[in-house]
Amino acid sequence: MNRFRRLHRRPSAVALATAALALAAAAAGIAPGPRLAAAEEVRDVLGAAHAGGLYNFTPEDYLDEGGDQLLVFGTRVIKVWLTNDVATLYPFHSDWTPPAANVVELAQKPYFQTLFAKPFTTYLLVVKPVTDSPQFLAGMTAADVTAESDQMHDLASYLLTTYAGTGKTFVLQNWEGDHLLRTGLTAQQEPPAISVQGMIDWWNARQDGVARARAEVGERGVRVAHAAEVNQLADAMAGRVTATNDVLPHTHADLYSYSSWDIDFDPAVLTQALDYLRSKAPPSAMYGQRNIYLGEFGAAKDQVPDGALRREVIDELSEAALGWGVRYVVYWQVYDNESYVTVDPLKQRPTAGELRGFWLIRPDGFRAGWWGDMQRSLVSAQWQVAFRAASGQYLGVPRGGGGSVRASAPSVGPWETLNAVTPAGDPLRSGARVYLQTHGGRFLQLGAGHDLEVGPRQAPTAAHPPALFVLRRVQGNGTVANGDAVTLETAAGLPLVVDAASGEVLAGRAGGSASVFRLQRFD
Repeated sequence: MNRFRRLHRRPSAVALATAALALAAAAAGIAPGPRLAAAEEVRDVLGAAHAGGLYNFTPEDYLDEGGDQLLVFGTRVIKVWLTNDVATLYPFHSDWTPPAANVVELAQKPYFQTLFAKPFTTYLLVVKPVTDSPQFLAGMTAADVTAESDQMHDLASYLLTTYAGTGKTFVLQNWEGDHLLRTGLTAQQEPPAISVQGMIDWWNARQDGVARARAEVGERGVRVAHAAEVNQLADAMAGRVTATNDVLPHTHADLYSYSSWDIDFDPAVLTQALDYLRSKAPPSAMYGQRNIYLGEFGAAKDQVPDGALRREVIDELSEAALGWGVRYVVYWQVYDNESYVTVDPLKQRPTAGELRGFWLIRPDGFRAGWWGDMQRSLVSAQWQVAFRAASGQYLGVPRGGGGSVRASAPSVGPWETLNAVTPAGDPLRSGARVYLQTHGGRFLQLGAGHDLEVGPRQAPTAAHPPALFVLRRVQGNGTVANGDAVTLETAAGLPLVVDAASGEVLAGRAGGSASVFRLQRFD
């Protein structure tokens, strides 16, 4: 069976998920989502995984070949496996002998040293349990806790020392925690209490090991963090025993990751799932409430909903994640790792028709259609902002992400926050041309009646870009800072005006006066 075979299960009804989310958010007192904490280049957020691919193109070792392809793509975020089965995951033009005795020796292998020297800003590293299996299922002994904590401590210490001053971030994570928690169970069985407590102890031991290394070595121009990854949020929203519902609230990880193969490839449900995860994941000392990332997303040929175009599905999922404000969003993956037929990649190159389609680059060397769509996003920069009208009300869109924009909210929540995206990565200055993206990933546009509204679900492409708006400081030129008075106009010069009676935002006549907003920046 393929090392990364997917077990795709459809989620419960969207209505059930939405109801569960609302109850959880209300109980937790959740207000705004954890969107972008400061200006970021998308290439430091949107990345891809590289592991277990079934073909290659160059004489370079396979680990570094995938890294180089992603640098050509334009991202500076990569997810790889730092595990003892690397010879299987990265086989081409590679000699992994002698086997590493531990994870630090593995990180010291020349292929990883070369990868870590490349100009990536973030490495998401999957690290297995000490025992190479979920030893926590029958509970964690004191010796188990010590061994797991020490493994993470030693790896974190090595990375903090070796890569000091590089500005890099290394995130040490597990892979798909719900699959670990449910090892040996049927689909109908629930994990027992001893396994749930064991997983709490396991994740906390890993976090404590990383934190201990940071306290001892210090972060001198390099960061090492620990993440706990879950993968069954649909079940969690339906009220089942899951890592999200029953483990995460009792942990203190730096970051929480979601491998998103269970939400029916629907960007609206992805937004709901991330909101639900946010309601369960404790904030961290290192990242605060913005400690959620999308550890995997994508869609195979046989996973796209009927009547949908795969390119649009993948584009929309990535935009939904960026609009929500995940810290990282990781596409699965550079080269496809799953086939419909038995393939020995060292003896034969599979054809595109034999593979499921988890790729940025096909086995015939052609790039996936969404390569260019994502690449255009990588050159942009984005800021989390909110606009307060003269009435004191904030601009917002209806919950769920569709309809007209109105100045009607007394406070800032997820649907009152927007990403101000500069398409060429320009700074947020007076006169900047920006796209305005909502919490659900859709972009704002002008409707037929010149009202400001949420655009269609279809993700923007080069042929159909989102609407551009011009942001201006009332005080004149310069950087748009938190608290500045600003105006908005369309790219054609039509000022945006708030209707005093309805709060609706409309495009006025050319040469008219625009409404003044007080800008809030979440830096």
